[in-house]
Amino acid sequence: ARVDVNETFHYGELLRLRGSLRTPPSDEDFSYQDYLAREGILSYMPTGEATVLPGQRGNFIVAAVYALKEKSLASIYHLFPDPEASLLAGILLGVDNGLTPELQDAFKNTGTAHIIAISGFNIAIIAAIFVSIFSRALGQRRGAVLAIIAIAFYTFLVGADAAVVRAALMGGLSLFARQVGRRNFGLNTLAIVAFIMAIFNPLIIWDVGFQLSFFATLGLILYAEPLTAWASSLITHFTSTETAQKIIPPLSDFVLLTLAAQITTLPIMAYQFQRISLVSLIANPFILPVQPAVMIIGGLALLLSLVYFPLGQLAAWIAWPFVEYTIHMVELFNQIPHGTILLGNFSIWFAVLFYVTLLTMTFNWSRIKEFFASLTTRVRNLSLITILTALFALSLLIWRSTFTAPDGKLHVTFLNVGSSNAVLIQTPSGRAVLVNGGPSTSQLSDELGRRLPIFRRKLDWLIIGSTDEDQMAALPRVLDRYPPDNVLWSGNVQASYSARQVDVWLADHNTFVTRAEAEQKLDLGDGASIEVQSVGPRGSVLLVQWKDFRALLPIGVSADTLESLEYGNVIGPVDVLLLADSGYAATNTVDWVQNLNPKLIVLSVAAGDPNGLPDQETMDAVGGYNLLRTDRNGWISIATDGIKMDVNVERK
Repeated sequence: ARVDVNETFHYGELLRLRGSLRTPPSDEDFSYQDYLAREGILSYMPTGEATVLPGQRGNFIVAAVYALKEKSLASIYHLFPDPEASLLAGILLGVDNGLTPELQDAFKNTGTAHIIAISGFNIAIIAAIFVSIFSRALGQRRGAVLAIIAIAFYTFLVGADAAVVRAALMGGLSLFARQVGRRNFGLNTLAIVAFIMAIFNPLIIWDVGFQLSFFATLGLILYAEPLTAWASSLITHFTSTETAQKIIPPLSDFVLLTLAAQITTLPIMAYQFQRISLVSLIANPFILPVQPAVMIIGGLALLLSLVYFPLGQLAAWIAWPFVEYTIHMVELFNQIPHGTILLGNFSIWFAVLFYVTLLTMTFNWSRIKEFFASLTTRVRNLSLITILTALFALSLLIWRSTFTAPDGKLHVTFLNVGSSNAVLIQTPSGRAVLVNGGPSTSQLSDELGRRLPIFRRKLDWLIIGSTDEDQMAALPRVLDRYPPDNVLWSGNVQASYSARQVDVWLADHNTFVTRAEAEQKLDLGDGASIEVQSVGPRGSVLLVQWKDFRALLPIGVSADTLESLEYGNVIGPVDVLLLADSGYAATNTVDWVQNLNPKLIVLSVAAGDPNGLPDQETMDAVGGYNLLRTDRNGWISIATDGIKMDVNVERK
């Protein structure tokens, strides 16, 4: 059942659902009906109204685990800024819905999506990390047993749904096969486990998660050992045996295992997702070496924060450069032209032919060993790589701190949040002011995380310029991550569900709230200010000023407001004008635009707006003016010294 996006429910609560039950749809591209049937779901409620009833049910142990998961998720967003926090939420807790669609596509296009969500691919890497840690302390076999126990607890922590259980089972199986050291034993066990899973749920064979888990484990069983032997032979050729013995374990655990799994999952990715990433083999070697640091230090930061938050924050600052590096590398490789081949309807027979060819070559073992032994490539000294990685991580931290530090200019950034408004104002002295938030939590959190200082993640002011739902839907959850010191509120508190949620949050956190009034001026320091031009039931019209610079934000404008402001004559010429209501004609009249006579007009609108915005009348009214649009240009940032202004956009 699909309910309101901002409603929060907890395990054990009793709900009453009102709505129409329907059979899930199917078409030639995707069968939602089959997808749900694999989980035993035969009907769905597209739009449901949920009411929490008195009483509590469920297992108290499971309830405690879910409570721990919720607390851990909240802690991650307090420890890290976005998008780093959302990436770690996916890696550590399996909550992968915080990343923006653009960043998720970047991971898919570069063949690194396996990093985000908990899958058989990821569990296998996590298992290798556990074994690597525990084996050194307790010995090989005891370490393996403890690693399996740790995987079981981790599986329970992240929810233990069918996909994660499959992933954990396959990951534990691959670990067991490596300990036994017999390939045929591992293959037989894999076949038996897959058969048993199919007996309990025959539809699981067509599940993408099961297919990826099965073939990733198959790759680990078949190719982890020969790849490790090849790497050992190669490194020994250029270094001493002692040096090679130090290099091989981390190289095998954190790089070669991933490569082994990639070999056998490539056809499934091509068939199921109709795309092949050409940059995958290049991107993964750059990204995977830091993933142990991401998982271990990030996980350590989370655990420490649950005990003593300042200690966890210290560990988070150490982990952050590695997470930041991961995201920047993914975005960098995603920019490579033609890095992804879209295959369209990829025939399953090509996948079958690939596996037949691959397995035929694989089981001719002697030739495979000769092939690996014949490859020669220079491998850099591990200590040098470690030093360079540490220096690079430190430089990233310094660069990020420098990039977000105050530069003596006023910055007004129109965030790309669709057909609504979210404006971030950063003052010359470094104060941060957010005006409204838009509809998407992940989008707003990502935009703020990239711009606010990593060591000071809060807002000096939150200004509610409109209480419409689409203007405020992102705020209830984002406020937990970027809490405001002060709030300037305009508009009806009861106008929307999200407005009421924000009002409750502010009351619970004892945040000082000032009700906006006309001619009220908010001093931002250094002579910068925000003046309320008018206030009405929909919200307010705001004027940002610093020296000679003036930017008008008519977020809560209405027809009555236009008349009271004499269609802009009361305000006078401005440098920057934000079009109201994503270009709705009634609130962007010709007289309004002409009287304000802006040097730059900004339009915040989603591509393919469902309401057909902006209206053609509005486009005619702004003809001849400099116009930038978020649907075409992405975010739009203006930096000014009070006299001149520089304009930067995400896309030219």
